[in-house]
Amino acid sequence: MQKKFFPAVLIFMFTALLSQAQTAAVSNQPPVVPTYRPMPENKLVYGIFEGRPPCIEIARQFKVQVGEQCIKIKWRLYLFHDKNGNPSSYQLEGSFYHEKPRVGKWILSRGTKNDPGAVVIVLDPDKSNEAFHLLKGDDNVLFILNEEKELRVGNENFSYTLNRVKLVEHNPSELNNK
Repeated sequence: MQKKFFPAVLIFMFTALLSQAQTAAVSNQPPVVPTYRPMPENKLVYGIFEGRPPCIEIARQFKVQVGEQCIKIKWRLYLFHDKNGNPSSYQLEGSFYHEKPRVGKWILSRGTKNDPGAVVIVLDPDKSNEAFHLLKGDDNVLFILNEEKELRVGNENFSYTLNRVKLVEHNPSELNNK
């Protein structure tokens, strides 16, 4: 009887310690990221998201010609809202959009191929051949979906996620001093 009771007590104590440690963890806060580019002005920001997804599949979806040497893309997505909190416009910077950011409208929608209730952000909803879908994992994570609104699978180096960041402006002259 005592031999059976002792492991049960150990398991209970270990579980109690784990659950207590999880509740004491720091809340999920976006990292602070420096930027040397000017922030978009006169717009209310819903969120700023960054990611480095694999290149080739996204290039195909965006109909952009890239070579096999394109391993990853680097993106920063600004989502803006109006004064009532409704989605309004977006700006996508980075790979494929170095010279001129991709801009357009975005909406909140529902449904992926496997989850009709999922919250989905749709970039350019009025352009069916250019619409781009992002599954909202939570307030801090967006998952890039394929053309059939299915999750994409990353690899050991890169994932199809965009993570919320908090940008802090820095002076571009600081770059010359480093």
